Formats: sequence, structure tokens, C-alpha cells
Amino acid sequence: MTCPPAWSPSSRGPRPWPPEPGKENSTVIPPFRTEFTTAQKADFLTAAAGIVDSGRLTLGPYTRRLETAFTATAGTQYAIAVSSGTTAIEITLRALGLTGADILVPANTNYATAEAVLRAGARPVLYDAGLAATLDAIDAARTPATRAVILVHLGGHITPDLDKITDYCTTHNLLVVEDAAHAHGSSTGGRPAGSLGAAAAFSTFATKILTTGEGGLITTDDPHLADLARQYRDQGKNEDGHNTVFGSAWRLPELSAALGLVQLTTTPTPMQRAHDLLRTYAQRIRHPQVSVPFEPGHRYSGHKAIIQLPSRTLRDHLRRHLTAAGITPARGVYDNPLHHQPALGLTGAYPLADHFADTHLCLPLWLGLTPDQQHRVIDTVNAWNPPAA
Repeated sequence: MTCPPAWSPSSRGPRPWPPEPGKENSTVIPPFRTEFTTAQKADFLTAAAGIVDSGRLTLGPYTRRLETAFTATAGTQYAIAVSSGTTAIEITLRALGLTGADILVPANTNYATAEAVLRAGARPVLYDAGLAATLDAIDAARTPATRAVILVHLGGHITPDLDKITDYCTTHNLLVVEDAAHAHGSSTGGRPAGSLGAAAAFSTFATKILTTGEGGLITTDDPHLADLARQYRDQGKNEDGHNTVFGSAWRLPELSAALGLVQLTTTPTPMQRAHDLLRTYAQRIRHPQVSVPFEPGHRYSGHKAIIQLPSRTLRDHLRRHLTAAGITPARGVYDNPLHHQPALGLTGAYPLADHFADTHLCLPLWLGLTPDQQHRVIDTVNAWNPPAA
């Protein structure tokens, strides 16, 4: 998969993601905006009118078209649209028959990952992880009852240990399930997120690169799992209308599917545009205390522009420096790992997760971020004068 050149003022053709009128003059750069092009809005309104006129508001042609289009992004045979990324994980675990099992979950992830495990009737067992999973941490956490490992592609980053982990899981008869909520369009060695395990769960929540407002997608090459997932999302019904599994109302509305579809059919796609923005940060940030994770052979969704600092003190100082310059950095991907979430009751020591939470922040990144805005962020980071150690 080749990476298109980033847009610049000297590029031929119009800017692919223009800001809304007046926004380009804003002096404060926010961390994120949800924006759609004029063409996307027009296409969506046309689709919405057709959906309303048809009376088919769920499980209709736009859902099927979104699913078909997304298989190309994920590199799989099947994609199943559902009501959220959380339900995508739960349905996947149920369809894989993991009720009652121990499932390894990184400490550094969203509450929803562990929540879905619990709702599927399984037990989350934490393994330590910073930006990405490591084989050593997974091996240390494995229990006799472990039957699956969830890999979270945090901010769109796929673990460099992927091959080692998948080989290990094959040896120990463990299923690999991807939490790809952030990873639309991410890949490693040409292999897309969504195709790296038994199944994957994507989110299309409002903050995601590909959004349906609320929603999610399951991807897999397993026809039986795909069929079960379709049953689970529709109250457990099979094609004959019998409730054969204990499902729920986890369908994606047609209007939501249409919103996702108009983005996937845009050139460049949202994922291409976001990857280019992230690459620009990686190429142009040159501060010795700032690391921008961006590895050769990897393609990134650009869900988050993560930067890492040596310490929490330096992270907080840079945050204040950016804020004083009229740049609002996003909060960390996750500031509070799962062992600090009271509702889950998952305790223990997870130093990699804690260190990552304390030492990273996310620079502004959204599809309409202009070159001038991004260069201002880059120049401000490069000009940062950190305190002496």
C-alpha cells in the first residue's frame, strides 16, 4: 500500500479537507474537530432523503454497502456493522465461544474493552502494556484458563511484536482478537488491521477517523463467525426468524451507515488524509526530548498524534507551553489505565501502562487541520525550552 504525498499549498488541485468558513482565521488551535467536506455533506443528504423515502431505516442497502466497502479497508472477507465498538467486541467474543474463559486485556486501554469482556461472560486478565503489547507481558499474564488475547492498536499503532505474539498464541492454542477501535487503515508489512487475528472490532464513534456518529464494525474471514455476528446484532435471529442465540438490538441505522459510506468513497479517504498529517508531524518535529512513534513498514490510521516525553514533569511543561501559545493539546489517549478504574475492580501493578499514561500527550489532529495550523504546532514544539533536569 503506497502512501500518497501530503497536501501542501504548492500541490496541484484543491485542498481535500477545507475548514468550515471562518475557522481558518481562528487563533486557538483545538485538539480535534469533526468535519466533513461539502461533497460529503451533499452526498449524505441525498442518501438520507432516499433512506427516509424508502422506509427502510435499518439493515438495508446502505448497511450492506458500508460492510462491503469496509472489507477492502480491513482486508477481510466479511464485515458486519453493529451499534458500537463495544458491542463489536462483545459480539465477537460471544461468537467465538469465549464465555467463561480468561481473556488477556492490556491495562492501557479503554474501559469498554474490559466491559465487553465482562458482558460476554468472560473474565478480563490484565497484561502490562505501554503504547503496544509485548510478548513478554502477555506470557507473564497468561493463566491456565486463558483462551484469547486482545491486542489493542492504541491510537492506530500495531505492535512490533505482532508476529511473535501470533506465533505464541498458535503454540498455546489462544485466539487473537483485535480491538481496532483506533486502527481504520492501519497496517504492518502490508497487512491491514482487522485481518491479523480471528476477528477484529472497530469503532465508528464520533471521534474516529471513520465515523457514523455511533457504531462499529466486526471483521473476519470466518463465515461461521460472520453469520453468528449477524444473528447476535439482530436479537439473535437467524434467517428463518428463530432466536437461536442470546443477542440484542445491536443494529446500525441506515442513516449512520450512509454517513460512513460517503467518507469511505472520498478520495483521499479519511484514513489516507490522517496518515499524511501524522507523517508530517513525524518528519518535522525535531526536538531532542520529543519522540513521535512512526515506524518504517507501518501505516497509521492517524486517530491520535501521539508524542512521548521522558517524564511526566516534561510532559506537563510542554502541555503548558503549547497552551500558552494558543494550541490546545488533546488529553492522553488514556490517562487512567484499567487498574485505576474503580468500576472494574482490576488491581495490580502495571508500570508500563502507568509510565505511558504519565509521559505522552496528543497533538492537534483532525481531517481539516490546515498546513499553516500544523506548521504552527510543529514550530511551537520545536521551540520548546524544557526545564533543566
